[in-house]
Amino acid sequence: MSSAKPAAAAIGDEAILSAGRDVLAEGAACLRGAAERLGGDFVATARVLARPDSFAIVMGVGKSGHIGRKVAASLISTGHRAAFVHPVEALHGDLGLAEHATLALLLSHSGATEELMALAPALAGFDVRTALVTRARVCALAAHADWVIETGVEAEAGLHRLAPTSSTTTTLALCDGLMMASLALRGFTPEQFGRFHPGGALGRRLVRVADLMTPLDRTPWVAPDAVLYQVMADMPGRLGLAIVSTAARGAGAALADVGVISEGDIRRAARERRAFDAVTAGQIMTTTPKAIAQDAFAIDALRLMEQNRITVLLVVDAADRLVGSIHIHDIVSSDVLPKGRRGVLAAGIED
Repeated sequence: MSSAKPAAAAIGDEAILSAGRDVLAEGAACLRGAAERLGGDFVATARVLARPDSFAIVMGVGKSGHIGRKVAASLISTGHRAAFVHPVEALHGDLGLAEHATLALLLSHSGATEELMALAPALAGFDVRTALVTRARVCALAAHADWVIETGVEAEAGLHRLAPTSSTTTTLALCDGLMMASLALRGFTPEQFGRFHPGGALGRRLVRVADLMTPLDRTPWVAPDAVLYQVMADMPGRLGLAIVSTAARGAGAALADVGVISEGDIRRAARERRAFDAVTAGQIMTTTPKAIAQDAFAIDALRLMEQNRITVLLVVDAADRLVGSIHIHDIVSSDVLPKGRRGVLAAGIED
């Protein structure tokens, strides 16, 4: 018998793109359908998952097993106690984890997975609630579950509709939905997320503005009647901005009582050479400067800069009093952003 592999079909680029789009489109339709079917069983499962004493064991075989491993890992990464337990290993001793569990999450597209059918009666001997994620409520495993969450997927997407596609996508999304619903019930905060991700890019995105800002005593500060030559002398370094106010620096100035002047403002004023000597900061300053709270995330400061095409924001406390300023370079140099974005970040942003 020949072991030669069949030659790849000679199809054009558009047919290849169409094949990919069909899978994505059908998957999206299945997700919308699953969202519409959510009801009381989903709510009850999320509430058990959100309990302070919650411990979830996730079980599945084959592709459902791979999804189960991801679900357990995601739960752990958000502060839940969880573990993936392979049903076969559970039948040979690993079911001991059920002694500590409050929820067993069973994943089975068919609703009749042989290994789970053998295991489900044994779960009844433990003080654990059982939720089943499956295609349809009417199935063999449903008799052993407290709650059934339906994917509603009747057929897979793609060539011959054989390989798990829509079913795995929808199962994973429903489990993600359960996790996020339970986090909402727990009042999960970004600070808690940061505790569990101290070394990764996700954790770095939780850096606060206060950690990166230039303090007020190092932010240039000029009077409204200062002429532009004086402003330029008082605006050293890369900040490229000065606060304009009649108040003394650091005297608890409110955001509403100050303006700002940027290097860009000065360059534009310099185009009128004959009038430049007489122009003052108060005449060309921005009277409603953009600002951000010191406890906001640095990534949100960046978004605000990009939306307004500026490179500097003032920073305020909870009472809208000035505490400093933050420049786009402070964020770029902090590793808050993926390296791929840093080189093109300032493109299209004005001062």
